Amino acid sequence: MHVLKKENAPRYVRPEGITSYLLASPRTSHAQHLTTTLAVIQPGGEQRIHSHRPEQVYFIIEGSGSMTVADETQRVSAGDCVFIPAGQPHGLKNDGDVAVRYFSAAAPAYEPGHLERSWPLMSETALQETDR
Repeated sequence: MHVLKKENAPRYVRPEGITSYLLASPRTSHAQHLTTTLAVIQPGGEQRIHSHRPEQVYFIIEGSGSMTVADETQRVSAGDCVFIPAGQPHGLKNDGDVAVRYFSAAAPAYEPGHLERSWPLMSETALQETDR
């Protein structure tokens, strides 16, 4: 069994108010066909519209916001699961007062090199250890 912890996950932090933690993936586990993340979008923050080859789901854990997939935009909130077809532009804006937290799963897994470029920062645990 391979248990992955958020505080040990590679991260990215973007100026748009989003932090993403790379969980099960070819980089962090023995996953071969799947990439999973936990993302946190601060109030007023957003995940910019982007697209990629893998299909994906977002499961909203906390908060609410405005989700765009292709040319459609809808309100999403805790408990909603959004399917994103392969190659479709998508993004999520937090227009509420609390952080939006969502779990994402993408398949097939992102290409080699993409994981290292997209989640370049060391884990929160490693960062704390370097500050000591």
